[in-house]
Amino acid sequence: MLLQRLWDYISHARYRIALRARLIIDILIFVTGVVVVIFGGSGWSDIVGAITTLVGGLLLLDNLRTAWNANLQTRVVENEDFFELIKTSRLPKGFRLQYGALGATDEIRGLSAVVARPYISSQEVNGILDSSRNPVVLDPDTYQIPASLQAFRIRCINIKKPNRNDPKLGLRTDVTVEALTSRQTFTIQKTDYFSGAATNEMAAEQFESVPKTRIGRPTLTYAVSDLVVQDGELLGLSESALSNHIGVSTIVLTADNYVVIQDQGPQAVSGNETAVGASGSLDLKDVNETTIQDPTLQGLVRFGMEREAKEELSASFNTGRKNTVLTGYARYLVRGGKPEFFGISRTTSNLAELKPTRPDIRFVSGIRGRAFEASNEGLIRALEQLLEEGTNRRRRYSLSMVVSLRLALSYLSANELKAKI
Repeated sequence: MLLQRLWDYISHARYRIALRARLIIDILIFVTGVVVVIFGGSGWSDIVGAITTLVGGLLLLDNLRTAWNANLQTRVVENEDFFELIKTSRLPKGFRLQYGALGATDEIRGLSAVVARPYISSQEVNGILDSSRNPVVLDPDTYQIPASLQAFRIRCINIKKPNRNDPKLGLRTDVTVEALTSRQTFTIQKTDYFSGAATNEMAAEQFESVPKTRIGRPTLTYAVSDLVVQDGELLGLSESALSNHIGVSTIVLTADNYVVIQDQGPQAVSGNETAVGASGSLDLKDVNETTIQDPTLQGLVRFGMEREAKEELSASFNTGRKNTVLTGYARYLVRGGKPEFFGISRTTSNLAELKPTRPDIRFVSGIRGRAFEASNEGLIRALEQLLEEGTNRRRRYSLSMVVSLRLALSYLSANELKAKI
């Protein structure tokens, strides 16, 4: 645990250093001047050292003053118009707006976007996702945060408090029926966790300028929603300027017929919520570690789901692609339309054998299971019961838990798992 915290600290420090290049240059000028004064050994060197020290000190003070004032004069608040913007925007063909908050639709519509947890999904896309095979290509260029958010990066990181800056994979091609059926190649791109925190995770926020005198109303500086909806239309992944790292969630079924339920710890993305068996995002290394010689989008997603189950649950799997079926795809709108894939995975491990690995133990506070009869009907009954418990607010479910259950039930109503899982 101590080593993990140390690595998190180093990860944050490296990111901040990279963003503070001017500050580091100012410090180097100042230190150089001091060194020349101390070790110069001549009158001219003393003069040059003193001037260098003075210039470096003034530049350093100006840099710190600018950063301090910018922090004092800018505040971050929830965009109260974001939900209405989402509800009235035009969606991609075949996609429907749904809510991750469980309860009556009328009640949900009166909530804020953050509480209502809107997402979009397409029944047509979900129906053919698992059987499709789409090649992937890695964009040679690394993702860059848009210029409009560059000045706010450190502020975003401080607000969202991500643990460490792992390299991730972003999706740059829209998941549509046409793309899936035509075997279109999907473009993926190297990004990182902090870039997601500074873009996608800020979608429902806006930056306001606070008057220096603290008298008068703050004025809007920038609404991140401008990068999510433009001209009344939700931007596709191919147009989006956000990080859009790929999320994966899978319902894990044990060898002794339990649906795995995970209670997440406070440091997890869905802190202190009940989550599906395994949930996370695709790492950059997944492209190289997948055992598929020519990886497809579907194969890469399956690999990521099983890797997350191995990391979070110590689950074991047979080799091959028959361990996991893909039940659907969605985009989380409060997270800027971030792409998410969902599945059902069968592990060879029994429930009693599952436990979080050492790196992930701080994210998982408990692992338990819900028994089900070993049939499609038995699994449907168990999943419906779990969803009903969430609807009656007996449990606090993560958004991924809700969407995973809904898409799994839809998939199972149309498909028999059979030997595939």
